[in-house]
Order: sequence, then C-alpha cells, then structure tokens
Amino acid sequence: MAEADARFFLSVAETGSFSRAASLHDISPSAVSKAVSRLEAALGVRLVSRSTRSIHLTDAGVIFRDRCGLAFRLLAEAAEEASAGASSLRGTVRLGLPSLFGTYLVAPGLATLFDAHPDLRVDLVTTMRPSDVVERGLDIAIIVGPLPDTTLAARPMGYGQFVTVAAKAYLDSRGVPSTPADLSSHRCLGWLRPDGRVQSWLFRSGAEEYEIDPQVAGASEDMHHLAAMAEAGAGVCHVPMFAVANRLKTGSFVRLLEAHEPAPKLASFVYPSGRAMPRRVRVLIEHVTQAAAAVRGTSRKKP
Repeated sequence: MAEADARFFLSVAETGSFSRAASLHDISPSAVSKAVSRLEAALGVRLVSRSTRSIHLTDAGVIFRDRCGLAFRLLAEAAEEASAGASSLRGTVRLGLPSLFGTYLVAPGLATLFDAHPDLRVDLVTTMRPSDVVERGLDIAIIVGPLPDTTLAARPMGYGQFVTVAAKAYLDSRGVPSTPADLSSHRCLGWLRPDGRVQSWLFRSGAEEYEIDPQVAGASEDMHHLAAMAEAGAGVCHVPMFAVANRLKTGSFVRLLEAHEPAPKLASFVYPSGRAMPRRVRVLIEHVTQAAAAVRGTSRKKP
C-alpha cells in the first residue's frame, strides 16, 4: 500500500469529490481516481462507491478513513513534537473567519506571534461557510453558532455578546426604543446572510429567547457597513459588541435594549475530523483564543 494513495483517498473522503480532492493536491481528478483504485487493489476491498453524480464510502471505506486518518494525524503530531524544541514554527496556516473577527479579534494580535515565529505565515480568508474548510483548502475556520456539518470537528474559541446600538443623533430625532417591539417604528440595518435573506435579531424575555424580523432600511453582508451606517445616523443595528466597543466607549454609539439582550453566542474553530493538526495550527488557535478573550464583549467561558 502506497502512503500517497492513502492520503489521496483521505482527501476524497473529506471532500466527497475526486475533483475537489485533486485541487487540494494540485493534480488531475483522473490521477486521484487511479490512486484510489490502486489502494483498493492493494487492500483487496472496495472503499468508494462511484456513480455519475456522487461518490459514497463503503463500510470498509469508512473504517479505513477513520483508522488511516488517525494514523496520519498521530504521525504528523509526533514529528512536530520531536522537532518543537529545535526550531520555531514555520509554514503557512490558512484561517477562514468572518470579516469582523479578522478586524477586531485576530489581525491586531498577530504581530506578537510573528515576532516569536518569523518563519510562520498566516493567511486570513474571509468566509462564513463551514464547507470552505475543505473546498478552499483551509486549515481551520472560525464559525459562529451550531455546526451543520457533522464531518467537522470543533474546538471552542469563546463567547461573544450581540448588542443593539444606534447613534445618539439618530435617537434624538427618532426616540429611544424601550422594548424590541418598539423597533417596528425605527429604521433598522440588517445583516444579509449567505442565502440572501436578512438575519433575524435575537432577544430574550426572562429565560426565553425569541426572534424578530426587523424592517430594514439598509442591509449588507458585511457588518462593518452596518456599523458605519449606524454611526452616521442611518438607523439601528444589531452586531457583536467587540465590533462597536470603542464607539460605545467614546459615546458615538448608545447601547439599546440591554435587558433584552440574548445569551452570548459560541464561536468555534472547526476542521475536518480526520485531518492532522500541525503544531503551527494548534499554536495559532491558542494565540487567537487568548487575544480574543481580552477584547470587550468576549469571554472564553459562557457567562
């Protein structure tokens, strides 16, 4: 059995596609298909069930994926641990994350990481799609909320508080809402989800949480835009506290409906469950987690 063929099979198992696996290794889909066929011949079992539209792992394929993935992960971790004391981190880590996380929680803290590890490179890729971990060849990604894809493993990053805010000048002209229901008479600024719909706003009444669908005057898929519009007096927005903490401190924003704020949301680092996690990735995770916990509106533990 060739080790390279086993690695190609694992990429197929992770991506569910010969073509996507091929793009990860910069080879042709036919080369990946031949590698899997060689592996099946060497093992004497069929690992992948092929059709014109999709592929599926056989029972033997699932078992081999899990055991082989664990073996490669342990091998990679053992090699890195053995050399950890001899050199600083090197190589590239591709981290997928929402735009706001890059601006406020990750990018500002990378300088000290680069000082400690001058041969390390970190690529920040803006995304909110868990599937991009595989499709775009990411090492890890930060995802907010529950994970829809069970093939991904997760490590908690921390919790973030969502707040409702508006500029003082806007509130002086339109009044201050005292309950979430009062937002129906205000101009709201909504976040556009990847599916094109405006995200509902979450509030709490006692122990119960509920959603409202704001009547939006403006919307964007980038929350930086919402904060900028709100600061200019365009309306009310509902965003993570860390994105507006400085504006709240200076008084350019007023925090609204604090008694009705939802429970903080969990953000997690996600990665394919069968993939090895190099030391450089583990160090980046811990560095980002510690840096983010120091920002107002975030916490490593659920409040």
